[in-house]
Amino acid sequence: MVSERAKLAKEKGNEAFKAGDYPTAIGHYTTAILADGNDPTFYLNRAAAYLKLGKNEDAERDSTKVLALNPNNVKALFRRGQARQSLNKVDAARQDFNEALRLEPSNTSIKNELAVLEKASLERNGKPVPRRRRVPIEVIEPEADKPPVTKDEALLQPVSSRDLRPEETIGQLPPKPQTFAHAKQARESKGARVSGGIFRPSGNHTIVTRITNEASHEPTSDKADNAPVRPLTLFDFTRSWNSLETDEARWKLMRTIPPSSLPALFQASLEPDLLKSILHTLQAICNPSTSSAVRDYLTALMRVQRFGTVMLFMDKRERQRLESLRQEVESL
Repeated sequence: MVSERAKLAKEKGNEAFKAGDYPTAIGHYTTAILADGNDPTFYLNRAAAYLKLGKNEDAERDSTKVLALNPNNVKALFRRGQARQSLNKVDAARQDFNEALRLEPSNTSIKNELAVLEKASLERNGKPVPRRRRVPIEVIEPEADKPPVTKDEALLQPVSSRDLRPEETIGQLPPKPQTFAHAKQARESKGARVSGGIFRPSGNHTIVTRITNEASHEPTSDKADNAPVRPLTLFDFTRSWNSLETDEARWKLMRTIPPSSLPALFQASLEPDLLKSILHTLQAICNPSTSSAVRDYLTALMRVQRFGTVMLFMDKRERQRLESLRQEVESL
């Protein structure tokens, strides 16, 4: 029987969780656990709050405690799988998701998480190596009329475009002038040179004529390619994001990044202003045709390392926007 103190603490924790105040929710759930440590619901709820704050080790520990009390708890398997996935424990996360799916084969959320996990695993490790297929090889005997190639003939032979006979000589070089006068006379006797200085005795010093090609200024194509380029760093993403003015353009930029790559892109550098802008764009473009993709990006954003901390700096309206967006994508 749950004590009144534990029940009251749990209700307060649920209220704080719905309001997006996850640290306070963790405090209330901890109070409930201290009052009654045998109820798996308290550990399960605290694990969910830990996931929101990116405290994956704590979420994994609480989920494991739930499974010790109730081995067939699907939510505990699901949340531990999410925590382990964020901790790069791919095999353990896959095992949790598969076990949860075995208990609830029709659960769409588990299937989505498992698909995201497999996709991320392929992106990290590359495409799986296909099994080798044995191909029969026919040995072709050499033709009888061709003489066998000897060892000496198989070696590379030196080839030159001119005769390299040692008796071939190059024309004799002119004698070196002994005085400046002799040097000047030797230069004048050679006539006009192609190379050299830009000044000429004739006074015609222009040796290069600039030709303006008017056609070169014409654009190569009538339509510029406006397809966004996938940013490789957070700096590139922020600069490209701030340069775009419409939600549609920002959504196209977001679509160049796989959802599973968002935690690695943002790492611990997610800022409140950028998160507000992203949530605004996701809510603006959310419709029945984009709800699945929006759900994937929203789930990936919640796994960013500082997501829970950044949400603490959000005002009540922004937290309500997040909750409203979550409810909208679930309903579509």
